[in-house]
Amino acid sequence: MSRIFILFIVIILFLKQIILLSADDTYINTSNIIYDEENNIVELAENSKININDSNILVDRGIIDYDKNEVKIFGNFYLYQKTNILSGKDLRGDAKFNNFTANEVSFIYNNDLKIDSDKASRTENNIYFYNNFVTPCKLDGYFGCPTWSLRIDKTKYDIEKDKFVHYDTFLQIADYKIFYLPYFSHFGAKAPRQRGFLTPTLELGINGDSGIYTPYYFPIQDSTDLKFTPKFIFSEDSKIISNYEFNTILKHKMSGGELHIDIDNIKYEDKSDLNNTIRLDLKKVLDKSKILSFNGVLTNSVSTTRSNNEDPLRFEDTYLRLDNYNFVLNDDYLRSEISTVEAYDLTDDSLVPFTPHISYQNTINIGKNISNINEIDFSIIKRNKSENNLPSENSSIKFNNYFTQNSKIKKINFYNKLSILNNLSDYNYEHNSQLNNTERFSYFIISNDIYYNFNDLLTPRIKLIYNKDIFSSKNTIDEDSNSLTFNYQNLFSDNRFFGTDNRDNTSRIVYGIESDFNLINQNFSIKINQSYDSNKNSNFSKKLNQKSNFSDYAFEGGINFDNLFIKFDARIDKKSFNKKETNMSINTSYPMDISLNYHETQKNAFSENSNDTEYLGINLEKKLNNNSSLSYSSNIDLKNNFSSYYDKFRLKIFDDCSALILEYSNKRYNDNYNTSPEELFSINFSMDYLGFFGYEESTDLLN
Repeated sequence: MSRIFILFIVIILFLKQIILLSADDTYINTSNIIYDEENNIVELAENSKININDSNILVDRGIIDYDKNEVKIFGNFYLYQKTNILSGKDLRGDAKFNNFTANEVSFIYNNDLKIDSDKASRTENNIYFYNNFVTPCKLDGYFGCPTWSLRIDKTKYDIEKDKFVHYDTFLQIADYKIFYLPYFSHFGAKAPRQRGFLTPTLELGINGDSGIYTPYYFPIQDSTDLKFTPKFIFSEDSKIISNYEFNTILKHKMSGGELHIDIDNIKYEDKSDLNNTIRLDLKKVLDKSKILSFNGVLTNSVSTTRSNNEDPLRFEDTYLRLDNYNFVLNDDYLRSEISTVEAYDLTDDSLVPFTPHISYQNTINIGKNISNINEIDFSIIKRNKSENNLPSENSSIKFNNYFTQNSKIKKINFYNKLSILNNLSDYNYEHNSQLNNTERFSYFIISNDIYYNFNDLLTPRIKLIYNKDIFSSKNTIDEDSNSLTFNYQNLFSDNRFFGTDNRDNTSRIVYGIESDFNLINQNFSIKINQSYDSNKNSNFSKKLNQKSNFSDYAFEGGINFDNLFIKFDARIDKKSFNKKETNMSINTSYPMDISLNYHETQKNAFSENSNDTEYLGINLEKKLNNNSSLSYSSNIDLKNNFSSYYDKFRLKIFDDCSALILEYSNKRYNDNYNTSPEELFSINFSMDYLGFFGYEESTDLLN
């Protein structure tokens, strides 16, 4: 009985101590605690755990003197504050840990950045580290030591600003001192955006001028950023203002959109003019049914690629667009757009238009399987000059109506469509008014697309397309149908031309077979079709150099193995079965990441082709080990020296805290234009928290 009474008294005393301590928001968990109630002092035994507000501390031995607001830790301690950990020996400070000193301190910031110092002290919002070592890298890293680190006499960490300031610093790579910095600062991972200079980039030209980029970042407000990047070029005459580059980027995020402005100013030493380029992009959601877009490029710079221009020529390309959904009816759509272009070469001024454009579309469902789509398209194309076959102003309005009906009978699917297309165009010629005229056309297309699911292996498909002119004008100018292609999908289109100015002038039958099957756990897809045109001299056949009613074969397929995907399509001559066009892509991840893109076109594939073309694009990347990778990419014209050749080698060595990138690129042209080859070798070494140190060299080393 006496033992139970004594135990009860001990529990009461212990609870009293906890209650007294909790009044100061202090919680202690220990196997041995002595509380001096008269002096308000708590003595802590080994492995005591203390919680004060958001701080948790594990100590060997220590005392907390509440009257003097003092904490003394004898031996080792571990202090946890959110994602930061401070450990060391012999801590002395106040009871809230807002001010303290300690020896042999290790500080882990944000579970990442590590600071080891002989001594540390805290004064309110600042922590000072003396004779310290800083790194975010693993201590037993790739070299058996941190990949990079800093040896610093003194570091100041501003807790409120999340800012580190280092005094008298040596940068070490694999424990070798590289260079000395008397003073520099950087922010932590939790810091708000700050104005100031970003890491500069040095660019050395062995056979040319050298320069340095010194970007400056300026956050205007929470949603707006501004960055200035001047490039100071060190020429032989040391006249910086006669040879420089200056880039300005402004980004502004808004509710439902973003504004991006990019301005380049370039001054060449041998040119009197200042070359300027302004790029502006805007996208803004006005409300749930309206989107405003603007895109513009204005420049007076000299073209340095595939051009004979010696003097600055004005170029601008802009559009302003408003998309309006549910404008009149549910699910309708109105687009209003104004676009304009000014060309580099003023001799082609008549070819470049200014275009106001309005289009409206709505969809009406009629019953369960029938829908009606209506389109109204109005545009005015204006040019500064006109030619005999090209007006200075083309006012065009188009009315298009589409009725679709889908049905299924057992395994047969029917997709039926009626298209009624009408166009009225008014042409005006500023150089000769006698050429002014009005052209119009009206025609309809009836198509019936039939799928028959014969079995899981084969799906025969046939499409009947009836094309009939109601009223036709032969002098309509093609403003929107200049693109041309031949493939499996396009053969099944009602109109094989893009746009509506140029259109199929023949009825036809398209038949094909589709197959999608698995074999030995691999997927195979094959599609092949051909068309029969009632008019063998149709406008589409002429452009494709086809002189019979039957078209060439369009072939499309794909193979998907475990880690290999092959996709290809081809145009096969109907008589010789020779390929006229081939496109193929190969992607795999074994034994390395491989991406190959191949394209080939014979000169007889299209009536306007002048020669054969053959192109190969290569992208290879191999992970050498857990800390390095090697990649290669190239664009190769296999037929014509006129096109560019480009390749790039890249070696990347990386670990948890840094990356070293060695890159060589080579670009050259074989043409008669004002182009020049470019070889570039660059070295970039990036480090967490510190940005990057870069070296870049333009050279003709391999020549």
